[in-house]
Amino acid sequence: MGAYELHQKLRTKAVRLVKKKDYDQAIQTLYQGSISLFDQAEQGSACDLALYMIEVYGIKMQSVESDSRDRVTDILSKAQPDFWRKKVIDAAVKWSVNATGSPSGDPLLRLFIAKLLAKESQYHLSESHFISACLPSPTTYQLESAPKAFSQMMLDWLVEHSRAATENEGEHRDSNAIERIEAGRFALRGLMPLLANRALSQARSFLVNFIELATARQKSLLLPVQPNPRPYVPPGSPSTTAKSTDVLLYLTGNPDLNFSQMALALVTEAVQIKSQNDSPRKVAPDWLRNAWMALVRQYEREAAALQQEEGVREVIPHLSQIYFDIQPPRQQGNMLSDMMASLFGGSASPAANHVQAPIAIKQAPPLRPSSKEPSSASGASLPPAQNTGMAQSGAKDAVADDLVDEEMD
Repeated sequence: MGAYELHQKLRTKAVRLVKKKDYDQAIQTLYQGSISLFDQAEQGSACDLALYMIEVYGIKMQSVESDSRDRVTDILSKAQPDFWRKKVIDAAVKWSVNATGSPSGDPLLRLFIAKLLAKESQYHLSESHFISACLPSPTTYQLESAPKAFSQMMLDWLVEHSRAATENEGEHRDSNAIERIEAGRFALRGLMPLLANRALSQARSFLVNFIELATARQKSLLLPVQPNPRPYVPPGSPSTTAKSTDVLLYLTGNPDLNFSQMALALVTEAVQIKSQNDSPRKVAPDWLRNAWMALVRQYEREAAALQQEEGVREVIPHLSQIYFDIQPPRQQGNMLSDMMASLFGGSASPAANHVQAPIAIKQAPPLRPSSKEPSSASGASLPPAQNTGMAQSGAKDAVADDLVDEEMD
C-alpha cells in the first residue's frame, strides 16, 4: 500500500473511532501510522496524523503523563526541521498548556523541544522553550536540570555567535575576544525573563552555571584580584551590615555580567527580607530600594548599549515593581528615562506584591558585537563598592550589541 493510501485509510479509521468515542484506539492508530509514515520518509502525511492525534488528545481531555508525552516526543524526534514539524510543536505546546493548566505547559515536553532545537543550532527558537521549562507553576512540577541545560545552550550559542561574528566585514578580532564582550549579553538574556517571572532559584542556578562555564572557557574574564569569586555582602543596614551570604560574586571586566550578578543578589535579598516581614504590607526597605536604584544608575553609565537593549529596558521596571515596590513608568516615552524617573519618584504599591506570570519578553536574535572589549586590567564595571568591599576602578567599556528577547510561547 502506498503512503497516500495508508494515510487516508488510517485517518478515516481514526475518524470513525473518534465518532464512537474510542479515543484510546484512535490515538494508538494515529501514533503508529505517523511513525510508519516517517519511516517511509513521508513527512507531511506523518505530521498530519500527528496533528490529528493531538487534536484527539484535546477531545479526550488527555492529561500529560509519560505515555501521552512519549508519543509526541517520539514523533518529534523523527520529524525533519520544517514547517510541518513546527505545526506539531505548536499543537503539542498548546495541548500541554490546556492539559496542565500552566501557562508554560509541561516542563518535560518544553525541555525536550528546547534541547531538540538547540541540538540543531536553532538557539533562538529553543530559547523560549528553555525559559518555559524553567518557570515555576503551582499546577506542574519543577525540573532542576532545566536551568543548567539552559545555561549550556546559552554558552553554545555565545560560542557560535562569536565565531560567526569574526566573518563580518571589517572584523579583526578573534572569536575569544568577542566571547568576552558578549558573555554578559547572553547571561542577561537568560536571567531577566526568569527573574521577571519570579523563578528565583532557577535564575540563580542558570546564572551560576553560565558564569562557571563562561569563565572556564575565558579565564581572562575574571579580574586579577583575590579572592575571586568572593561572598556577596548585603548593602548597609542595621540588621545586615556585618553579614555575608552564600551568594558568590565573580568580579569581572564585563559590565553586563557584573550587573546580572548584583541584580540577582539584590532580588534575593528583597525576597528574603519580605518573607521575614510580619507586616501584611510586605514592602522593601528604603536602603534596599536605594541599593537597587544605585545599581541601575551604575549600569546605565557603564553599558551604553542599554539604550538599544529592549529586553533589559523592558524587564527592569518589572523587577523594580515586584521586588522593590517601585511603580513602573506610566508613559512609554524614552523607556530608560521614564524608568529612572519612576525609580526616583515612584511610590510603593501593595499591588506590587502580586505576580503577573508569565511575563513574556520579546527577543530578537543577537546582532553584531560591540567594537570594544572589556579590559580585565581596568577593573571596569565592578559591582558597587558598598556591596563588594572593593573600590571600583576607572575605565568603563561601552558594549554595543543587542541584548535581545523573544516572546515566549
